[in-house]
Amino acid sequence: MPRPAAAPGREPPALSPADGEMRICALIPAYNEADVIGDLVAAVRPQVAEVIVVDDGSTDGTGERASRAGAVCLRLDPNRGKGAAVRHALPRIASGGFTHVLFMDGDGQHRPEDVGSLVDRARASGADLVIGARALDRSRMPRSRHFSNTVGSRLASWLVGQAVLDSQSGFRLARVDRLLSLRLRSRRYELEMEVLIKLCRQGGRVDHAPVALVYHGGRARSKMNPIRDTIRICLWSLAFRFGP
Repeated sequence: MPRPAAAPGREPPALSPADGEMRICALIPAYNEADVIGDLVAAVRPQVAEVIVVDDGSTDGTGERASRAGAVCLRLDPNRGKGAAVRHALPRIASGGFTHVLFMDGDGQHRPEDVGSLVDRARASGADLVIGARALDRSRMPRSRHFSNTVGSRLASWLVGQAVLDSQSGFRLARVDRLLSLRLRSRRYELEMEVLIKLCRQGGRVDHAPVALVYHGGRARSKMNPIRDTIRICLWSLAFRFGP
């Protein structure tokens, strides 16, 4: 299998199974992101074997633009939440012969040029989950987002017994076999903590790769409610860790 073409100005990661072992699928849940999804898909496609976009009940043509950019587009209707969108794509991932799945958000907060950092770290460390860790710089983040990310990371570190630098980062690279072994139930933004906690309970290894901190005009595009969803994530995290 030939290597994928390089993105402009970058060498492609060695993703061919013949070269190493890694065959990566990018998974992007998206809700009303028509203005950015096409460019995101186009930039990520050369670096992975396949891009899957789950159009989570969008009303602005997100799915159509993702498909035109070359993604495999799955549709949920009505909107069901990030966790439900990711779970909807798992059967497709399971049947695709992929070794790893790259999680990215559809709102433009994850830079395609940082994909190589996660791939290189996974290859070097053999970790089951590599988290794209942002420098949580209070001066460059909305105050509410800094609070939710800091609280979540401290809680995650306590629950899994190791340092977690950015628990709410949706920019991750996970081994498919490990991911499919987890019985996931999340519907919304508690997904990241569920995957992290349940993987660690199974003895999975977690590592981090540095990625850029991106906010648009000082504001996050994310649809997450920093207070309501942080409380929800914390409560569900306790259930994931101490429940059956």
